Amino acid sequence: MGSIAVVVLSLNVILTTIGLETQNTINRAQFTKQAIDKLWLFPNQLMKEAAFARPEFIASLYYNNGTFYRLTEGKITPSTMRSEAEEQYITIVLLQSWEDYLTLRNLDHTGEIVWLHNFIQWAQSPYLKKEYDNMKYNFAQTTIDFGDLLFEYAARIPVPSNNPSVYKETVEKLLKDQRLKDVFKETGH
Repeated sequence: MGSIAVVVLSLNVILTTIGLETQNTINRAQFTKQAIDKLWLFPNQLMKEAAFARPEFIASLYYNNGTFYRLTEGKITPSTMRSEAEEQYITIVLLQSWEDYLTLRNLDHTGEIVWLHNFIQWAQSPYLKKEYDNMKYNFAQTTIDFGDLLFEYAARIPVPSNNPSVYKETVEKLLKDQRLKDVFKETGH
């Protein structure tokens, strides 16, 4: 009778463990979807729907898109209060995406390379860099260190760049940089 109880108890422990692992997998998948929505789709939707941001500001966030580059090449649209406010808001959203990524990246299934590809494309923007330099101190030091690295590595990529391999190569080098490893370590991941 005691051996039957041990078998039933063992079976119960195994089934509970399998159930918890399954629930953990489901939770991570749901979290990944939420991260993609918040850190990538929302910023891109915001840029798409920007009514007052200067066209060259928006295009500069997509230097991997030659069409955007050609449409705004050499264009200088005068700033207005509304354009400055909207560009600052877009900048805050992008920088917050970086900070949230650092905080939540260990819960996300997407992977480092995918996020860094997107972030480094944004960091190619001289407009974003100017805004970043003015407001980076509103963010955690790890976010500042991360942003500084993104801008440093993004500066190595030609503008415009229709060659996806240059982004991959740049991100692979960034991932080997001890300073990025230190940022990841400091954010607890």
